[in-house]
Amino acid sequence: MVVLATDRISFSYDKTQVIDDISLSIDQGEFVGIIGPNGAGKSTLLRLLCRILVPDTGTIHLFGENIKIMKNRIQAQRMAFVPQETHFSLNFAVEDIVRMGRFPYLEPFQKITKHDIEAINKALTLTQTASFRSRPILSLSSGERQRVVLARALAQQPDILLLDEPSSHLDILHQQGIMESLRTLHRDGTTIVIVHHDLNLASLYCQRLVVLHEGRVFTQGSPNEIVTRDTIQTVYKTEVDIIKHPRARVPQVILKTGGHSA
Repeated sequence: MVVLATDRISFSYDKTQVIDDISLSIDQGEFVGIIGPNGAGKSTLLRLLCRILVPDTGTIHLFGENIKIMKNRIQAQRMAFVPQETHFSLNFAVEDIVRMGRFPYLEPFQKITKHDIEAINKALTLTQTASFRSRPILSLSSGERQRVVLARALAQQPDILLLDEPSSHLDILHQQGIMESLRTLHRDGTTIVIVHHDLNLASLYCQRLVVLHEGRVFTQGSPNEIVTRDTIQTVYKTEVDIIKHPRARVPQVILKTGGHSA
Protein backbone atom coordinates (compact mmCIF):
# COMPACT_ATOMS: atom_id res chain seq x y z
CA MET A 1 0.00 0.00 0.00
CA VAL A 2 1.36 3.42 -1.00
CA VAL A 3 1.19 5.77 2.00
CA LEU A 4 3.08 8.78 0.64
CA ALA A 5 3.47 9.77 -2.99
CA THR A 6 4.60 12.71 -5.08
CA ASP A 7 3.39 13.26 -8.62
CA ARG A 8 5.78 15.35 -10.72
CA ILE A 9 6.52 17.95 -8.06
CA SER A 10 8.86 20.87 -8.70
CA PHE A 11 9.99 23.66 -6.42
CA SER A 12 12.14 26.77 -6.74
CA TYR A 13 13.66 29.24 -4.30
CA ASP A 14 13.17 32.54 -6.11
CA LYS A 15 14.32 31.60 -9.62
CA THR A 16 16.59 28.72 -8.63
CA GLN A 17 14.96 25.35 -9.24
CA VAL A 18 15.77 22.91 -6.44
CA ILE A 19 13.28 20.09 -7.08
CA ASP A 20 12.67 19.19 -10.69
CA ASP A 21 9.74 16.95 -11.69
CA ILE A 22 10.06 14.30 -8.97
CA SER A 23 7.63 11.40 -8.78
CA LEU A 24 8.22 9.11 -5.84
CA SER A 25 6.15 6.66 -3.82
CA ILE A 26 6.69 5.26 -0.33
CA ASP A 27 5.02 1.99 0.64
CA GLN A 28 3.64 1.26 4.07
CA GLY A 29 6.32 -0.19 6.34
CA GLU A 30 9.31 0.88 4.25
CA PHE A 31 12.56 2.27 5.61
CA VAL A 32 13.72 4.65 2.87
CA GLY A 33 16.93 6.67 2.82
CA ILE A 34 17.30 9.79 0.69
CA ILE A 35 20.94 10.40 -0.17
CA GLY A 36 22.89 12.67 -2.49
CA PRO A 37 25.45 15.47 -2.45
CA ASN A 38 25.00 18.89 -0.89
CA GLY A 39 22.53 20.99 -2.85
CA ALA A 40 20.80 17.98 -4.42
CA GLY A 41 17.43 18.95 -2.88
CA LYS A 42 17.17 16.33 -0.13
CA SER A 43 16.05 18.58 2.73
CA THR A 44 13.78 20.57 0.43
CA LEU A 45 12.07 17.37 -0.69
CA LEU A 46 11.49 16.36 2.92
CA ARG A 47 9.96 19.77 3.70
CA LEU A 48 7.67 19.43 0.70
CA LEU A 49 6.55 15.99 1.87
CA CYS A 50 5.45 17.37 5.26
CA ARG A 51 3.90 20.58 3.84
CA ILE A 52 6.38 23.04 5.33
CA LEU A 53 6.91 24.01 1.71
CA VAL A 54 4.35 23.89 -1.08
CA PRO A 55 5.38 22.63 -4.53
CA ASP A 56 5.22 25.03 -7.47
CA THR A 57 3.76 22.23 -9.58
CA GLY A 58 2.61 18.69 -8.93
CA THR A 59 0.80 17.07 -6.02
CA ILE A 60 1.59 15.12 -2.86
CA HIS A 61 -0.75 12.50 -1.42
CA LEU A 62 -0.72 11.15 2.13
CA PHE A 63 -2.73 7.92 2.46
CA GLY A 64 -4.43 8.79 -0.82
CA GLU A 65 -5.50 12.30 0.21
CA ASN A 66 -4.06 15.46 -1.29
CA ILE A 67 -1.92 16.80 1.55
CA LYS A 68 -2.63 20.36 0.44
CA ILE A 69 -6.22 20.12 1.71
CA MET A 70 -5.62 17.82 4.69
CA LYS A 71 -6.38 19.24 8.13
CA ASN A 72 -3.23 19.99 10.13
CA ARG A 73 -4.37 17.91 13.07
CA ILE A 74 -5.01 14.85 10.91
CA GLN A 75 -1.65 15.24 9.18
CA ALA A 76 0.10 15.50 12.57
CA GLN A 77 -1.53 12.25 13.70
CA ARG A 78 -0.31 10.44 10.57
CA MET A 79 3.09 12.04 10.03
CA ALA A 80 5.88 13.53 12.16
CA PHE A 81 8.94 15.48 11.03
CA VAL A 82 12.34 15.80 12.71
CA PRO A 83 14.35 18.71 11.26
CA GLN A 84 18.12 18.80 11.14
CA GLU A 85 18.24 21.70 13.60
CA THR A 86 15.69 23.14 16.01
CA HIS A 87 16.13 26.44 17.82
CA PHE A 88 14.34 26.97 21.13
CA SER A 89 13.47 30.49 22.26
CA LEU A 90 11.77 29.35 25.49
CA ASN A 91 13.55 27.24 28.07
CA PHE A 92 10.95 24.50 28.55
CA ALA A 93 11.75 21.32 30.44
CA VAL A 94 12.52 18.31 28.27
CA GLU A 95 9.41 16.41 29.32
CA ASP A 96 7.21 19.43 28.48
CA ILE A 97 8.67 19.56 24.98
CA VAL A 98 8.10 15.85 24.42
CA ARG A 99 4.56 16.26 25.75
CA MET A 100 3.90 18.67 22.87
CA GLY A 101 3.92 15.63 20.61
CA ARG A 102 0.54 14.70 22.07
CA PHE A 103 -1.16 17.97 21.09
CA PRO A 104 -2.69 16.54 17.86
CA TYR A 105 -4.74 14.15 19.99
CA LEU A 106 -5.96 16.60 22.64
CA GLU A 107 -8.84 19.02 22.62
CA PRO A 108 -8.19 22.56 23.93
CA PHE A 109 -7.57 22.53 27.71
CA GLN A 110 -7.92 18.74 27.82
CA LYS A 111 -5.72 17.00 30.36
CA ILE A 112 -3.36 14.30 29.17
CA THR A 113 -4.53 10.74 29.61
CA LYS A 114 -2.81 7.57 30.76
CA HIS A 115 -2.24 6.67 27.12
CA ASP A 116 -0.58 10.04 26.50
CA ILE A 117 1.75 9.50 29.47
CA GLU A 118 2.66 6.05 28.19
CA ALA A 119 3.49 7.48 24.76
CA ILE A 120 5.66 10.21 26.32
CA ASN A 121 7.55 7.75 28.52
CA LYS A 122 8.13 5.37 25.62
CA ALA A 123 9.50 8.21 23.48
CA LEU A 124 11.84 9.34 26.27
CA THR A 125 13.09 5.78 26.73
CA LEU A 126 13.64 5.09 23.03
CA THR A 127 15.70 8.25 22.61
CA GLN A 128 17.64 7.81 25.87
CA THR A 129 16.43 11.18 27.16
CA ALA A 130 14.51 9.98 30.23
CA SER A 131 17.49 10.60 32.50
CA PHE A 132 17.28 14.37 31.89
CA ARG A 133 13.52 14.72 31.43
CA SER A 134 13.35 17.51 34.05
CA ARG A 135 16.22 19.59 32.73
CA PRO A 136 15.60 22.81 30.78
CA ILE A 137 16.18 22.36 27.06
CA LEU A 138 18.74 25.19 26.79
CA SER A 139 20.98 23.45 29.32
CA LEU A 140 21.52 20.53 26.94
CA SER A 141 24.13 19.97 24.26
CA SER A 142 23.10 20.17 20.60
CA GLY A 143 23.15 16.39 20.35
CA GLU A 144 20.94 15.99 23.42
CA ARG A 145 18.50 18.57 22.07
CA GLN A 146 18.30 16.66 18.80
CA ARG A 147 17.31 13.53 20.69
CA VAL A 148 14.60 15.50 22.52
CA VAL A 149 13.19 16.71 19.20
CA LEU A 150 13.11 13.10 18.01
CA ALA A 151 11.35 12.09 21.23
CA ARG A 152 8.69 14.76 20.61
CA ALA A 153 8.09 13.32 17.15
CA LEU A 154 7.88 9.78 18.49
CA ALA A 155 5.33 10.92 21.09
CA GLN A 156 3.04 11.75 18.16
CA GLN A 157 2.94 8.01 17.40
CA PRO A 158 2.89 8.73 13.67
CA ASP A 159 2.37 6.20 10.89
CA ILE A 160 5.16 7.93 8.94
CA LEU A 161 8.30 9.47 10.40
CA LEU A 162 10.35 11.91 8.31
CA LEU A 163 13.85 12.75 9.55
CA ASP A 164 16.44 15.17 8.23
CA GLU A 165 19.92 14.11 9.36
CA PRO A 166 18.79 13.05 12.86
CA SER A 167 22.27 11.90 13.89
CA SER A 168 24.28 14.85 12.56
CA HIS A 169 25.12 16.25 16.02
CA LEU A 170 25.60 12.92 17.77
CA ASP A 171 28.66 10.90 18.75
CA ILE A 172 28.95 7.37 17.36
CA LEU A 173 27.34 5.80 20.43
CA HIS A 174 24.21 7.91 20.11
CA GLN A 175 24.23 7.69 16.30
CA GLN A 176 23.93 3.96 16.67
CA GLY A 177 21.34 4.38 19.43
CA ILE A 178 19.12 6.60 17.26
CA MET A 179 19.39 4.33 14.23
CA GLU A 180 18.63 1.25 16.34
CA SER A 181 15.60 3.05 17.78
CA LEU A 182 14.42 3.78 14.26
CA ARG A 183 14.94 0.14 13.33
CA THR A 184 12.78 -0.88 16.31
CA LEU A 185 10.05 1.54 15.24
CA HIS A 186 10.26 0.20 11.70
CA ARG A 187 9.87 -3.37 12.90
CA ASP A 188 6.81 -2.24 14.85
CA GLY A 189 5.26 -0.94 11.61
CA THR A 190 6.30 2.72 11.34
CA THR A 191 7.18 3.90 7.84
CA ILE A 192 10.45 5.82 7.93
CA VAL A 193 11.93 8.27 5.43
CA ILE A 194 15.32 9.64 6.38
CA VAL A 195 17.74 12.06 4.74
CA HIS A 196 21.28 10.92 5.47
CA HIS A 197 24.71 12.18 4.49
CA ASP A 198 26.37 9.12 6.03
CA LEU A 199 26.25 6.56 3.24
CA ASN A 200 27.43 3.77 5.51
CA LEU A 201 24.66 4.27 8.07
CA ALA A 202 22.10 4.65 5.28
CA SER A 203 23.30 1.40 3.73
CA LEU A 204 23.22 -0.42 7.08
CA TYR A 205 19.70 0.58 8.10
CA CYS A 206 17.63 1.48 5.03
CA GLN A 207 15.81 -1.01 2.84
CA ARG A 208 15.72 1.32 -0.16
CA LEU A 209 17.89 4.26 -1.10
CA VAL A 210 16.79 7.14 -3.31
CA VAL A 211 19.65 9.11 -4.82
CA LEU A 212 18.95 12.77 -5.59
CA HIS A 213 21.19 14.63 -8.01
CA GLU A 214 20.60 18.17 -9.24
CA GLY A 215 17.01 18.14 -8.00
CA ARG A 216 16.01 14.89 -9.68
CA VAL A 217 15.86 11.22 -8.75
CA PHE A 218 19.09 9.88 -10.21
CA THR A 219 18.46 6.26 -9.24
CA GLN A 220 16.89 4.16 -6.49
CA GLY A 221 17.05 0.61 -5.21
CA SER A 222 18.50 -1.54 -2.45
CA PRO A 223 21.83 -0.55 -0.89
CA ASN A 224 23.57 -3.34 -2.77
CA GLU A 225 22.21 -1.93 -6.03
CA ILE A 226 22.86 1.73 -5.26
CA VAL A 227 26.07 2.04 -3.25
CA THR A 228 28.55 1.33 -6.03
CA ARG A 229 31.78 2.95 -7.15
CA ASP A 230 30.17 4.12 -10.41
CA THR A 231 27.22 5.80 -8.66
CA ILE A 232 29.43 7.50 -6.06
CA GLN A 233 31.85 8.68 -8.75
CA THR A 234 29.04 10.08 -10.92
CA VAL A 235 26.96 11.75 -8.19
CA TYR A 236 29.56 12.76 -5.61
CA LYS A 237 32.52 13.26 -7.99
CA THR A 238 34.63 11.23 -5.58
CA GLU A 239 36.61 8.03 -6.03
CA VAL A 240 35.99 5.46 -3.31
CA ASP A 241 36.44 1.80 -2.51
CA ILE A 242 33.43 -0.32 -1.64
CA ILE A 243 33.64 -3.19 0.84
CA LYS A 244 31.01 -5.48 2.33
CA HIS A 245 30.06 -5.06 5.96
CA PRO A 246 31.29 -8.28 7.62
CA ARG A 247 27.97 -8.96 9.36
CA ALA A 248 25.22 -7.13 7.51
CA ARG A 249 26.69 -7.91 4.05
CA VAL A 250 25.77 -4.48 2.71
CA PRO A 251 28.16 -2.08 0.98
CA GLN A 252 30.30 0.31 3.00
CA VAL A 253 32.16 3.26 1.51
CA ILE A 254 35.89 3.73 2.10
CA LEU A 255 37.35 7.08 1.07
CA LYS A 256 40.54 7.18 -0.96
CA THR A 257 43.23 9.66 -0.02
CA GLY A 258 43.16 12.40 -2.62
CA GLY A 259 40.04 10.83 -4.09
CA HIS A 260 38.28 14.09 -5.00
CA SER A 261 37.81 14.58 -8.72
CA ALA A 262 37.32 18.06 -10.15
